[in-house]
Amino acid sequence: MAGVVPESCILEDEPVFLVCTHAKRNACCARIGLPLARRLAEVLPDRVWETSHVGGDRYAANLVCLPHGIFYGSMSQAAAIAAANAYRSGEVILDRYRGRAGIPEPSQAAEHFARVHTGELSVGGVAVESSRSEGDVTEAIVRCGEVRFQVVVEPSVFQAPCGTACAETITTYRLVSLDRLAPVRYATPALT
Repeated sequence: MAGVVPESCILEDEPVFLVCTHAKRNACCARIGLPLARRLAEVLPDRVWETSHVGGDRYAANLVCLPHGIFYGSMSQAAAIAAANAYRSGEVILDRYRGRAGIPEPSQAAEHFARVHTGELSVGGVAVESSRSEGDVTEAIVRCGEVRFQVVVEPSVFQAPCGTACAETITTYRLVSLDRLAPVRYATPALT
């Protein structure tokens, strides 16, 4: 049976941007997010929504680019405008790039390190094909175009960028290794 779109739904064919302005979990989301959302809405009218908690409130101000679920954190107004414009052109900006919704944090970090290594900025140009964790260390296979990399990451902790206002530490990831994988060549038997 084919799906039916409810009459109350509004289908969008252009990107939509979410900015967390929810102060209940972290006051910085409102303090930093609200002015950012308002400025971004001036530049991109009807494309920006203030939203409640999107996760990662310790990275205030957060920006989410839909429909791909691209997350940015610790955004200034200028950085948010640059990220939104890049996304509208089908690209990401690596500065303040947190990753993509729907994949585990270590895999998001592996994707980021692969993008930094290759310079690949297109939204769909990088994909995490697989990952496995052993203790704190995660190994991911990341494809950038036709090239595949083995990316190994481990947790690292630092102080939240908003300082003592939040008094939180952030778990992020550091690169352990990044190695290009040899292409897989399949031998086909000769036909007789």
